[in-house]
Amino acid sequence: MTTAKSGDRRAPGRPRSRAAEEAILKAALALFLDHGVEGASIERIAKRAGVGKTTIYRRWSSKEELLAQAIGRVREDAERDMGVTDFRDFAELPLGPTLHRMMEAGAELMASDDNRKLLARLIGSVQSHPRLLAIYWETYLRPRREAFGVMLDQAKMRGELSASADTAMLQDMMGGAMLHRLLIDPAPPTAEDLRAYLARLLQQLGLTEAKG
Repeated sequence: MTTAKSGDRRAPGRPRSRAAEEAILKAALALFLDHGVEGASIERIAKRAGVGKTTIYRRWSSKEELLAQAIGRVREDAERDMGVTDFRDFAELPLGPTLHRMMEAGAELMASDDNRKLLARLIGSVQSHPRLLAIYWETYLRPRREAFGVMLDQAKMRGELSASADTAMLQDMMGGAMLHRLLIDPAPPTAEDLRAYLARLLQQLGLTEAKG
């Protein structure tokens, strides 16, 4: 009985905490998109989210940790929309068709103005705020890169990639090509443009079944 009553007393506080956290993450992302790291101060985030600064500091030790989670949340939501919860779940599936399905599902989001703006803001902070990218790398990018590497290694074992393929370099090439098309090319891609570009990219990397 004591445990149940204790749980009952705590229960009302949990939804409010979740609501506050969501408001903080939403505010942090919006300010980062509009003003960059410099304009996304803890004070401004707290004001926009309608919370006190102490509420933020109870959850995150720094602005960079907060922004990294806010950016990561966008990626996690996008992955769920693409049907991805863990790249390792796809390790036993044919690589080309699997990447093609993910590409089809994610092209519209990747080509969106908000996504391109988010990428530009993140890359633009590398020199001025290196800790932000360091946290984002360790928390979000590196685990996904390692899981994606497992997919590529399994594809090599199945003969879908050359036995001599450098899977780390393949990931760099894919990431670099994507950044070029999304940020460097002066013509913003539509979702259809990006689907066609990604299909060509996968074929050039030796994934001849990319359209299968």
